[in-house]
Amino acid sequence: MKSITKQEKRFLPRQCQLRKIFSALLVIALLSVLFSGCDDTVISTNTGTTPDPDNHSYTTGSVLNIGISENDSLNPYFIKTDLNSDITDLVFEPLFYIDDSFCARNALAKSYTQNDMTLTVKLDTSVAFSDGVQFSSSDVVYSFNLAKQSEYFRNELSGIASATATASDTVSFTLSTKCINAVDSLSFPIVKTSTAADKDAVPVGTGLYKFNISGEKTDLQYNPYCKKPRPNITTINLVRIPSSSTMIHTLELGTIDAFFDDMSSGSYSQANAQTAKTNLTNLVFLGMNSNSYGLSSAALRQAVYYSINRQSIAKNSFKNYATESAVPYHPEWHVISESEYDISGLTLNYSEAQKLMKEAGFNEKINYTLIVYSGNNFKIAAAKELQENLKNIGINLTISELTWENYQLALSGGNYDFYIGEIRLPMNMNLSALFGDNRAVYGISATDTTATAYSEYLGGNISLEAFTRSFLQNMPFAPICFRMGSLIYSNNITPAADSDMSNAYKNIYEWTVIN
Repeated sequence: MKSITKQEKRFLPRQCQLRKIFSALLVIALLSVLFSGCDDTVISTNTGTTPDPDNHSYTTGSVLNIGISENDSLNPYFIKTDLNSDITDLVFEPLFYIDDSFCARNALAKSYTQNDMTLTVKLDTSVAFSDGVQFSSSDVVYSFNLAKQSEYFRNELSGIASATATASDTVSFTLSTKCINAVDSLSFPIVKTSTAADKDAVPVGTGLYKFNISGEKTDLQYNPYCKKPRPNITTINLVRIPSSSTMIHTLELGTIDAFFDDMSSGSYSQANAQTAKTNLTNLVFLGMNSNSYGLSSAALRQAVYYSINRQSIAKNSFKNYATESAVPYHPEWHVISESEYDISGLTLNYSEAQKLMKEAGFNEKINYTLIVYSGNNFKIAAAKELQENLKNIGINLTISELTWENYQLALSGGNYDFYIGEIRLPMNMNLSALFGDNRAVYGISATDTTATAYSEYLGGNISLEAFTRSFLQNMPFAPICFRMGSLIYSNNITPAADSDMSNAYKNIYEWTVIN
């Protein structure tokens, strides 16, 4: 037997005493959990919920600077600017991410099934919020109810009436209208229950980062509970910007390192920076007033449609920040490839346009006015291209550039022949806002049958091709293109950025800032 020294004898009572103290504290801690009455389950960061990526290096001290609007909220349900919305994508995750083919990919959801008017989603409840509390179905219902009321997500969720937690890992969504792609709308951010009540609240999320507020300063810190790969950049400074119009200048000065521009200003500024383009759901179209001379004729409207050089407008007028589209849904929408419906034949065809003009009984030149918002250079350039396009079939356009207020007055009063319009469609490409009684597009005849065809398509009674044929036959408006956005980031950032509609900073966990 090993002998015990005097020094060891002196230490032994202390060691035993510490064990007793630790045991007592452990009992107290367990009792406090059992009798606290709190239902929140805390997940340890050692449970495997935060796996490190294979062969992923971790760089300490790398800091990124991103701009936020100084007058906007950090609560995703009270946000009014895209600038702050892009930031919250780093803090909150949706049930499904939407990729550039507008297809839902699992995020906090594990799977889904849709049966008529019910959409059932199974959740990944191994996920924890940034405070360690386990994620569950009650958080989804709480978030959905806030999103339904919010200005930013209301349109996206217009086709879903309610959400019910049917189990801790299951949520049942009830649809308000039939929609075969309803799951693509479930991209709203999920927050922890009771953390997002008002615009001043700073909610808790499950994303790669969490908000860190210290006095007047707010930044993002790495969330160790997130299941995504651990980022090289663990701190993101949020720099308050007075106006989004100064973003490029601010980046070139080095005050910020990255920002997402949806190009809604209608202007393009060359910057000494890198870019990553992504698709948007913003449809740009040529509206036609069916009450104007000749435009009540579907054949004349079809002639206009086949005269539009969409490829040139997307490339030149929109500076390559648009995708040409001859249909009212995005040409890269996954439903098209899944249905094997070929839309490539719907293109510029002056011969067909001239033939349709004759069929409609128009053999002489026609004079029309096209109104366009004067504050958008892309659309003014598009109006000038359309003017040249339509000359080829004997239509002379006079372009009227109007202030936003006068543009809206002209539309509501019917004081136009043509106009260039834009609408932001939901992620699931639901076109309900374009048809029906409360349509967002002006000038469509009340007798137009396209709305009926679209309702039949949503109900699964006709194919996408059959609906499109009805649209082309009636031609209520002429699609031109879908705009694109771009993540603009410093040359000091490596590797190349990846961006999509659900997350402007998609691969930020790989980034390193080279000083």
